[in-house]
Amino acid sequence: MEEKLGRFVAQVERPQPLKFAWPIVLLPEMFTSTRQLGTLLGYLATIGWEAYAPDLRAMLGQGSTPPLVRFGFGDLVGLVNQALDALAREAIVMGHGVGGLAALKLAERASVKAAVAFAPAVPGFASPLVTTWSARTARWRGRPLKPPAGKAGFEFVADAEPYQREAALRAMVPESALLAFQIARGEVEFAGGEGAAPRLIVAGDSDPFAPIDAVTQFAQSIGARLVPMRSRGHWLVGGRALERAINETQRFLVRALGQDLLLLYPEEWKKEESSDD
Repeated sequence: MEEKLGRFVAQVERPQPLKFAWPIVLLPEMFTSTRQLGTLLGYLATIGWEAYAPDLRAMLGQGSTPPLVRFGFGDLVGLVNQALDALAREAIVMGHGVGGLAALKLAERASVKAAVAFAPAVPGFASPLVTTWSARTARWRGRPLKPPAGKAGFEFVADAEPYQREAALRAMVPESALLAFQIARGEVEFAGGEGAAPRLIVAGDSDPFAPIDAVTQFAQSIGARLVPMRSRGHWLVGGRALERAINETQRFLVRALGQDLLLLYPEEWKKEESSDD
């Protein structure tokens, strides 16, 4: 269902029964929106998570938020901070791609209990999304990036179910070239692991947009736990990769946040612990 979250419209799922003490706030990848997070949002609800997916794109060009062509990584983090302020609760932040990178950055915020990134963008790595002639031209001319197409488009959504791929590509929208090239040039700074909430990265070992070697080095630099997924690519928010990605996430969160996370009776808590061993 849709709900207002401060000045944002958010897709919200509240399960019955609710099993976890803190909600999850979901952040999408470049070129995507809350629409492509629907499968992930629904899956989280089925296993007991309260989940929010705020529509950050609707704010572009409104108030103090710059329009798309001037929208940078700091602006993205600023919007998510506003959404978290409106939520006014401690929360877990989870994101995909650039949304995952923002989630990892937001682990530095006091009210964030943990951060989870699926196939995060890697600062300093020029992905195929920014190495094309059309991408460089968009940057030079101050225009938005076009969504990936052809081989890059197929690789972007290859891990989605076959019947989902075409719809996922059709739903993609232009993205900020400034945002993409800031990340590619390494213009995103982290405070490291000290003082940050627990961080998890789940990444496919066959992802051309976030190569596992680059992700491994990045995870080590910020003190994040890394779970590589064999024979998986970039689209970990749906398809056959989703169930394992969520299982790894839940195992990490239970271990990192402890008993306070679970709204369960002691007997159920013991079952959760034994299932993780």
